[in-house]
Formats: sequence, C-alpha cells, structure tokens
Amino acid sequence: MNKKQLVQTMASDIGITQSQAKPQLEQILFQLHKALAEGEKVYLPQFGTFELRYHLAKNGRNPQTGENIEIPGFNQPSFKPAPAFKKQINA
Repeated sequence: MNKKQLVQTMASDIGITQSQAKPQLEQILFQLHKALAEGEKVYLPQFGTFELRYHLAKNGRNPQTGENIEIPGFNQPSFKPAPAFKKQINA
C-alpha cells in the first residue's frame, strides 16, 4: 500500500473525501518527523514505538582503493511493534 492508497482507504473508512483525508495523514507524518527530530519517542498504544537509535562512528575501508576511512556516527529511525500488533499480524 502506498500513500495514495492509504489516503483512499482512510477517506472511505471515515466517510470523508480524499482531499480532506490527505492533510490529516500529512499532519500525522509531520508530527512524527518533528518528534523524532527533537529526540522524542513516539508511542502509539496497540501499534508500537518509533524512536531514534544512534549508531556509533566506526572505521571502514574503501573497497575500490583499500584506504581506511572513518564512518561518522548517525541516528537511525526505528520502529518496535507492540506485542498486540505482532499478535494481530501473526494471527
């Protein structure tokens, strides 16, 4: 399912138009991005937790030249599904 299909499904389930559903979905995604950018965890009961995980800097190697390089640390968004969500998916 892509974003357009999600908007269509939301609109039909809620009983609103797609042009009304799209800004609502975009607002949810914006707030999720904003919270993660500020370092907050976003917990949605019965769904899961969105959070940032920091990966430490490490040494690597350029495969073309063999030169050692340092790979800087970075934040990686992650999602941990809630037990109820996992149970529903695997049922």
